[in-house]
Amino acid sequence: MSEVKPQDGPVLVTGASGYVGAHTVHALLKKGFEVNACVTNKSREDKVAHLQAMVQEDIPGRLSIFEANLLEEGSYDQAMDGCAGVLHVGTPMGYANVNTPQEVYDGALAGTKNVLASIEKVSGVKRFVFTSSFAAIGHPAPEGYQFTEEDWASDGRGSDENWNLTNLNDKGEVGYAIAKVELERLVYKVARESDAFDAISACPNVVLGPLLSTSHELAGSWQWSLGRLLGGKVCKRGYQHLWNIVDVRDVGEAQALMLSSEQCKNGDRFQLCATDESGELDVLELKGLLESFYPDMEIGRPHEEMYSIIEKYGKVRQTPIARSDKARNVLGLSTTSIEETLKATCESLISLDLVKPIAK
Repeated sequence: MSEVKPQDGPVLVTGASGYVGAHTVHALLKKGFEVNACVTNKSREDKVAHLQAMVQEDIPGRLSIFEANLLEEGSYDQAMDGCAGVLHVGTPMGYANVNTPQEVYDGALAGTKNVLASIEKVSGVKRFVFTSSFAAIGHPAPEGYQFTEEDWASDGRGSDENWNLTNLNDKGEVGYAIAKVELERLVYKVARESDAFDAISACPNVVLGPLLSTSHELAGSWQWSLGRLLGGKVCKRGYQHLWNIVDVRDVGEAQALMLSSEQCKNGDRFQLCATDESGELDVLELKGLLESFYPDMEIGRPHEEMYSIIEKYGKVRQTPIARSDKARNVLGLSTTSIEETLKATCESLISLDLVKPIAK
């Protein structure tokens, strides 16, 4: 077994300034790890101030911030030297049209290969924790089907004309899902063949919870979409199906546990999803909860198409159904209630001035 404990040496986190990355750093620091947090630009306050603030807390870990670029070969060599573990959280995303679907796919593969190359060069890394996605799990399935870590997004795709790399820019998020499937299988293979470290993957679904920086809003993301509702606007994402919600703090904690757990082995996957049906909500149910939290605020509404779907079928598609059972049973993860997750998301959006409440 290749579990990593604080006394084994520093651990490196890629994408450390991001929404999931920052909470992963925080979880590690709380457990006493020395963290080498890698960001693309140390001069941007919105990328580092929330990380630096963590060490002002009464927290046992130590933090060092390094500048590194996921798409530059060898960029992680210095920060990774002497590290016992690597948590690879960073990946190019398509939010706000910053990257095209093709660039998301290409960048995810190139970036992960660069991180793996640095691991091979520096030696000493015992465990590699990879932030994958539920996008690597979810596949066409009957309504109500409950997904587990045994599922792969590539399942049942034999006749799916979209499940390929042709014209990715015309296919939305397909390239992201294909990349995550390919990368999970790649990291397990590289780890198995190296026999020097093991690789474990986290597969989060709809990640919500407190934003720590204005840079975490990410136009088009789930947290941004919830902010649309909170700000009295139309929510245009995810109205056709359920939001399967996990708290970002639980995602960070789970990855810290994956690093240090003696129960994990190479090839393990942990889907990080709802605790139970309370975390599987449609947009109207989300709207109702926000209205109960903020009775004096004008809460927005779903896209009009949702009402047409409900009128025709009685409800939106009851999918994806997926739970964090394995993470809770194997890692001992204690999950956050959906009410606390939503409240914390909303309060952070307001306090960061990302949402301006509208009074009724």
